[in-house]
Amino acid sequence: MRTFPFSLFIVACIIAFCSGACDSASDAQRKNSALPAKILKQLNTTISRAASYQEIKIKHIDSLKNLLKSGNMPSSQWEILIEIADQYRQMNADSSIYYAEKAVDAVPEDPSGFKRIRSELSLVTALSTAGIFSPAVWRLDSISRINLPEDARIEFWKASRIMYSYMLAFVQDHTRYADLFREKYINCDDSLLQLLPQHDPFRQFIAAERLVNDAKWEKAKSQLELILKSNPEESNIYAMAAFQLAIVNKNLGNLNGYVENLAISAECDIKRSVKEGIALPTLANWLYEEGDLENAFNYINFALEEANSGNIRMRTVSIAAFMPLIDEAYRHNIDASNNKMLAYLLISTSLLLISIILSAKLVKNIRTSKTKGKKLEATSKMLEAYVGNFIGLCSNYASRLEQFTKLVTRKINSGQSDDLIKLISSGKFTGDDNDEFYRLIDKAILDIFPDIIEKINSLLLPDKKIELKPDELLIPEVRIYAFVRLGIDQSSKIAQILNYSVNTVYAYRNRMRNRAIDRDRFDSNVARLWRNDEDPISFLA
Repeated sequence: MRTFPFSLFIVACIIAFCSGACDSASDAQRKNSALPAKILKQLNTTISRAASYQEIKIKHIDSLKNLLKSGNMPSSQWEILIEIADQYRQMNADSSIYYAEKAVDAVPEDPSGFKRIRSELSLVTALSTAGIFSPAVWRLDSISRINLPEDARIEFWKASRIMYSYMLAFVQDHTRYADLFREKYINCDDSLLQLLPQHDPFRQFIAAERLVNDAKWEKAKSQLELILKSNPEESNIYAMAAFQLAIVNKNLGNLNGYVENLAISAECDIKRSVKEGIALPTLANWLYEEGDLENAFNYINFALEEANSGNIRMRTVSIAAFMPLIDEAYRHNIDASNNKMLAYLLISTSLLLISIILSAKLVKNIRTSKTKGKKLEATSKMLEAYVGNFIGLCSNYASRLEQFTKLVTRKINSGQSDDLIKLISSGKFTGDDNDEFYRLIDKAILDIFPDIIEKINSLLLPDKKIELKPDELLIPEVRIYAFVRLGIDQSSKIAQILNYSVNTVYAYRNRMRNRAIDRDRFDSNVARLWRNDEDPISFLA
């Protein structure tokens, strides 16, 4: 009964703890319920395979490098160098610069001058990607002074557009140069819209991007969706259109569409080993705002690692703007999770210790109950034997008394008083009764103390131990000391019970003391027998 209130307290603690944990889990689930888990799961799978996609691209580039070693014509060598520079541009800016410079040095004879201009523009693009803007601007200005043919002008404005977009991303709208770079970027778009044919996919994208910048959401959405349908998923146009469509969906309130298209654009970049993509960092920033810190942290770190590995300096700078807030929030979330885990551990440990203590106490109580049950069962049987022996003794004496009464009545009625006196004086009648009486007494003692002979012998000298005769239950000495064990220590009371004289009882007791190992304490030692074991007469207490 003492442990019941404590047990209720423990149960209440567990319920309160579980309720708190469930509430926290429910809050987290409600907060992240709007996140398109399926889309993010697919993006995570693509990220996990990024190395294999890069390996495919590297193999393609290596195949181009092998062509350089085959000793082709100068014109073919130049074309391969330009192709390698273009392949490297979005994957490794330094390698792109290296091969673009080699292309500049390897320009074959070209009366139109287009190949040299194309080589210079390839180098400008590579330098811009690496964030090396000063030589890129210088080379671009040099080319702008040349009267370019139409094909070269298209390449010029494309290179200019890339350079100013990187410069605009680098300053991040935080300086007075942002408006200048944005204006030049728009001028590049205007020039390309005039030069490119209507059906050109890049021109269609520029027109759709212009609609996005002008906040013409519905019209931009329809054109961007058309671009996605008409261009292969592995193309750069597809990735850029998906990013712009994400912006449109966000402004139209379609957050699922926003996340989906950012993920599509990011997957496109990863599959093509484009390490300058902005879709993944943008998605990471949105997830951070939505409380999905784990995915936000993983995405921003992956994007930063990609930009660093490709030495895409301008993208590293823009990603770094997102990084501190996400990193701090993620680490704070980890600390909070660690603190929560520590609290869970402490509570779990406490509950475990309490459970162990309660279990140990329960086991102990069960064992005690079993022991007490066995003792109670043995005591019950002993009590039944004790009562049975007592009833048998009383019944025997009642029967003997009835027979004696009938005998006395018969002798008196027959005038045989002298015979009656002689019978009584001979002691034959009482002797038979005493034998039966002692037999019943001995049986009762052995029912209560079945090993009384062994116990008393343990107190006697080796050569003085008790040895019973065949068919002999107990001897008078043992019978007397059985009553000593039962707490009847006075010889007069024992004599009265056993129908002995006091001197007889005293003589028997003195005889047993003389046989004892410790004569002076023999009586007290007998009285303490079985005290360290299960007391066979504990029911008398």
